[in-house]
Order: sequence, then C-alpha cells, then structure tokens
Amino acid sequence: MDRYYRSIRNSRIPVLVSAIIAVIIVAGCWNPFSPDTGESSPVQYYSPVDSAWKVLKNLEYAYISRDIDHYLACFREDFEFHLLEVDFFDYDGDGVIDEYWGIDAEEEFHITMFNAVSAIELTLSGTQEYPWTGDTLQTSYALPRTFDLKVYTNGAHTTGFRASGEALFVCREDSTGEWYVWQWWDQSET
Repeated sequence: MDRYYRSIRNSRIPVLVSAIIAVIIVAGCWNPFSPDTGESSPVQYYSPVDSAWKVLKNLEYAYISRDIDHYLACFREDFEFHLLEVDFFDYDGDGVIDEYWGIDAEEEFHITMFNAVSAIELTLSGTQEYPWTGDTLQTSYALPRTFDLKVYTNGAHTTGFRASGEALFVCREDSTGEWYVWQWWDQSET
C-alpha cells in the first residue's frame, strides 16, 4: 500500500510542475507586484503633419487624451473659431460682439475643459477635402466633418454633456510644411 501512494504522489509531481509552467506561460509578462492599471497606451500622433487630414486626426487624439500641448499644436497664431450667430457674444470684454475668437480664447477654454472633466470622446467623421475658395492665396483646403462629442464629468462616465453636428475645418500649411487648422466653422443646427 505504501508503494501505491508513493507512485501516485510521484506521478502527480510532473503534472503539478506542468500546470505551474503552463500558468507561467499563459501569464506571460504579467507581474503580480505591478498590476495593470487599465490605462491604454499613449496616442500615436501624426508627425510630421504633412497633410490636412492628419491635423484633424491629431486634434481628435488631443481631445480624447485631454492633451493641451498637442491640441494647441493643431493651430497657429492666426487661428479663428467661427461661431454660430446664436453664440455671438463679447467673449474678450472689449465691448464688441465677437463672431469668432482666436487662439488665446481657444487655449483658455480648453485648458479649463480638459482639467474639469474626467473623460472626453470625440469622433470626427468624413473624408471630403477640397480647395477653400475663401483663401486669396488658394493654398487652403476645406474639410467638412460630422462630429460627435461626449464630455464626462464623473469617473464612472455616466454623467456629462453631448454635442453633435457639423463643422468645417479650413486647413493650410505653415512655413515649415506642417498643416494646421486655420479656421474652424461651427455649422451645427441650433
């Protein structure tokens, strides 16, 4: 009887060792002392931004990442955000009703938003691109896009705001050959 238990016990050792090796192989590089935090890998921004559609993808990525530096890299000092008429207001306090704002207001609004929310989802849909006739230099392209923006104000992503509609992005090259958003026209229905 003693020999019977020894043979069973000895036959279980290779099975146990095999099971442990299988668990290690399946676990791969998982380190129980450094668990996965659930955060996704960093966004791979386009660089160089050698076409108009790439600057819009970078803008989309910067929104999702809430990355103000990459967001501002999508613009230059001559940027204009053109408002719907219902949104005209004296945003800079100079006594004149603004129909659009520039890069300074854009930066201020987005620093506040990126810091105040827990997550942002933005989808820009569309592939159309054509020369912009409103540019006397005829070097700009218009990219009409449908947008869907979700801004979550809590960590559970259950409360927040949603906006969707149409926008027209007018993009041009800077002196280094990089594309940027020159004008952003809100074309949403009120």
